[in-house]
Amino acid sequence: IYKTRTHNRHFKYCGSELGEMDYSQDFRKGDDSIEDTDEIPAFVNMDDAVEVKVEDDDVPMEENESDNENETNGQNPDNDEAKGVEDMAKVVLNSHADSIYCVASHFDESSKTICIISGGGDDKAFLHKIGNEIETLPLCYGHKDTVSCVALNNPFVSDDLSKTPKYAAVGAYDGAIIIYDPSTGAMIKELEGPSDVEFVSFHPKGGTVLLAGSADDGTVWMYHIPTSKCMQVFVGHENGATAGAFTSDGKWALSCSSDGTLRVWAPRTGVCKHVFRFGDHGAGLTCLATNDGNESQLVLVGAEDGMAHVCHIGGKKVIASLQHTGEQSVNLSNEGIEVPASVEAVGFAPAALNSNWCATGGVDGVLKIWDLNNNGCRHICRHESVAGQVAGITRLRWHPCRPIVFTTASDGIVRIWDARSGKLLKALTGHGDIINDLDVNTFGESAIIISGSDDKSIRVFDYDIAAPLSTS
Repeated sequence: IYKTRTHNRHFKYCGSELGEMDYSQDFRKGDDSIEDTDEIPAFVNMDDAVEVKVEDDDVPMEENESDNENETNGQNPDNDEAKGVEDMAKVVLNSHADSIYCVASHFDESSKTICIISGGGDDKAFLHKIGNEIETLPLCYGHKDTVSCVALNNPFVSDDLSKTPKYAAVGAYDGAIIIYDPSTGAMIKELEGPSDVEFVSFHPKGGTVLLAGSADDGTVWMYHIPTSKCMQVFVGHENGATAGAFTSDGKWALSCSSDGTLRVWAPRTGVCKHVFRFGDHGAGLTCLATNDGNESQLVLVGAEDGMAHVCHIGGKKVIASLQHTGEQSVNLSNEGIEVPASVEAVGFAPAALNSNWCATGGVDGVLKIWDLNNNGCRHICRHESVAGQVAGITRLRWHPCRPIVFTTASDGIVRIWDARSGKLLKALTGHGDIINDLDVNTFGESAIIISGSDDKSIRVFDYDIAAPLSTS
């Protein structure tokens, strides 16, 4: 039995300074306050909280398979694997005494410092700062179970920090949600809420509202951090919540669950506006992504049965069901151990690139790039480990403005893909075990990649994206 995060359940069968970089690129700033619309949160009396019943006016999924797919093997184009494992990380952080399950990061332009929050199976969370020097601070709260999720609100705050302070949120399976000052590591407050906190996510308008979901009872809680008040408790999932977020316009809260449903919540009233169900058997949902194009109306979820579904919030329709894999299980080891062939990572391409592209990554070791214009698969990108075994994908991230997808896998390798051609641009080695979480910061032509692994380390990689894109 392993103490581990829910989203990694399929993979647990096996037990210096940064160089010169261009730090000129600004982060996109969110509005400094939440818009006053009908869908935006308002305080409620917790004594009046009741379970919300909804009608199932669901739209059945449509089968969609694509046979016209281009395949690429995920082997390092520089043949690094053939030379033996090389540690390509610029910085290695070894503060944790057990597996690292979550990382979140942000680059501060004024101080030229990368801030990283991490949590792991040692029941601890750390704040790391990487600039001219490397500093690691243990965060003070004494958790009694795995630290399962972390988040930073830095991308959403305004210049007026009195209205939109900077927060770091840390959630754990002991039910504690702790808010810290990411500048100093000082604890600000503890929020009382769900047991077995599986995810935390900040509201994009100012970052003062926090969404948190329970892997235990499936409830989803929403807090106003400055006042420490619980604004809503969303009740309806029949099993644990696996992922959740606000839409990019902040008007809706979303959550998906191992009960096989995606639910759309109205933050102001707490009412469930719609329930999406997929297929007759209701395979559990593992991951969720929102988009910043198409008027913030699209949601992408991955499922345990190897499917991914694209839903339109306003239309209450499943507009695409993408068959990532047709296999029921995948053999990931020499011992013949098989695991469900689930989709474990999903993501939309940024609107600045192409709002109709999305990506799915699965336990089968395949990254697929999709075009929602025709629901066809543009490219199949296969992840193969040194031993020739399938390397199941654990995370994926799109570059914010370039046609690049970053993936992490169970073989401990970070891979960088060209979404236009499906070509592998680089395989970054250094980890000795499965990578559980991934974050990416971009500054000019540099991509700073942060990964947390079962090998108890956080590794920071620096990759120049300009040259390989021009030649791929």
